[in-house]
Amino acid sequence: MITVNMVPADVLINKVADYIKNNVREVKPPEWSYFAKTASFKERLPDDVENWWYIRTASLMRKLYLNGPFGLSKAQVIYGGLKRRGTRPPRTVRAPTHSARLILQQLEKAGLVVKTKEGRALSPRGKSLLDKLAYEIFIDLADKNPSLKKYLE
Repeated sequence: MITVNMVPADVLINKVADYIKNNVREVKPPEWSYFAKTASFKERLPDDVENWWYIRTASLMRKLYLNGPFGLSKAQVIYGGLKRRGTRPPRTVRAPTHSARLILQQLEKAGLVVKTKEGRALSPRGKSLLDKLAYEIFIDLADKNPSLKKYLE
């Protein structure tokens, strides 16, 4: 069986983001997302202002698939980074949770994520969506590289 682990992350995230943008009505970026930075340690807005919400949604779904259930504090660590502080050495800081919380709430409404005792986890519907899209990507990769066809049998 082809899983998320077997396809490149960037290709999967872009495909899931396109799928969510076109097919999942519950996931919509709020008005402020077009003008806000993704974290305090970022210097600029995201390069793809129109789609960054969907890309972050797809990335969170992939992380939930790979790392199991987790909460917002783990999401802070995942999307955290270095804060430049002028002449002082940089520090690792956590990302804000507002966008991650809203995305997870929207995914819950869509039925792709469920709450558990350990945090939020992908629902069976969310896992099957990621597996289905990973399979489609793997077929495209297998067409370009015939040595991968042995995994499809």
